[in-house]
Amino acid sequence: MAGKKGHRGWGWIRQLPSKRYQASYIGPDLIRHKASTTFGARIDAEGWLSQERRSIELDTWTPPAQRAAEVKAKAVTLGEYSTKWIEDRNVKPRTRSSYRDILRLHIEPRLGSMAMKNLTGEVVRSWYAGLGTDYPRRNSHAYGLLHAVCATAVSDGLLQSNPCNIRRAMNPPRRRDPVILAVADIAALAEAIQPRRLRCLVLLAAWCGVRWGEVSELRRKDLSDGCEVLSVSRAVTRRDGVYRVDTPKSGKGRAVVIPPHIREDVINHLAENVESGPESLLFPAARGGHMNDRVFSREYFSDALKAIGRQGVRVHDLRHFAGTQTAQVANLAESMARLGHSTVKASLIYQGLVTGRDAAIADALSQLAVGES
Repeated sequence: MAGKKGHRGWGWIRQLPSKRYQASYIGPDLIRHKASTTFGARIDAEGWLSQERRSIELDTWTPPAQRAAEVKAKAVTLGEYSTKWIEDRNVKPRTRSSYRDILRLHIEPRLGSMAMKNLTGEVVRSWYAGLGTDYPRRNSHAYGLLHAVCATAVSDGLLQSNPCNIRRAMNPPRRRDPVILAVADIAALAEAIQPRRLRCLVLLAAWCGVRWGEVSELRRKDLSDGCEVLSVSRAVTRRDGVYRVDTPKSGKGRAVVIPPHIREDVINHLAENVESGPESLLFPAARGGHMNDRVFSREYFSDALKAIGRQGVRVHDLRHFAGTQTAQVANLAESMARLGHSTVKASLIYQGLVTGRDAAIADALSQLAVGES
């Protein structure tokens, strides 16, 4: 490199178009390292190179980028870094809002003012123990958020390793097993629920496996002629009193063939309870707009459960019913496609629809209903 412009025996200095100077050198690791800033005068760039060379000779050298990260870590608190991390995530509004609440309520009070460099495994374990044992699911969400933030901090050079290393903290044991209703229970529940216009909601949730956010956003346009196929391409979420329509939880839409034994119920529901426009909601609130899940659960669903003597069932248990029934007549890939579960092999998820197997699955589901009725 001798004789090349910018070379100076050891290190390299070049003048940028901005007239400022950039300094760099090949370190002991045989990687070129640049100063974290440019210099207004050449002598300042030479001074930086001299300091770097001296640290190498004294065997105290570390990469400049690592030192810059350590300096940043001394100044950046976990609260500041986490707030920026949340804002930079490409997530849905409800997820972002949930992250903010978890940070504000469960992480910042104990760890928010702590410098990133001081966050150790011992500190994390002490914080996690302080969350108590009454709300394991909440604790797992808080720990999961902290783990993700720290993983990014490792990539940014603010931490040498992730201090979140508590085994199974993100997979706590389930405190409540889902209640799987029998086919006869589903039929009785649909008959018992009031007002009558919600009968079809129970049937679609149970036999098509649609989540609450999906079923409450269904519109007339989502049903094919003859009500044979249900298109699940949107879901509504409620956060901070605001309803937001987005993609389903998996991020992808799906088509679900409606079991023949409930198609007549769906046709009648459209005729009797749904306005004619394609955008009309199938199950609007009494005063219009999206139905509140808490109102449905407390005022309608719970009364119907009492009427059939099956208390302690949650709305989401209807989806569990759909999963167990589907598993009896479909393979894994077909079940995932029907229920909208995610997998790395997208072709496996939609294999059932492409081959037409979903229609056969729907027919088989009706056979299960007939067999137990």
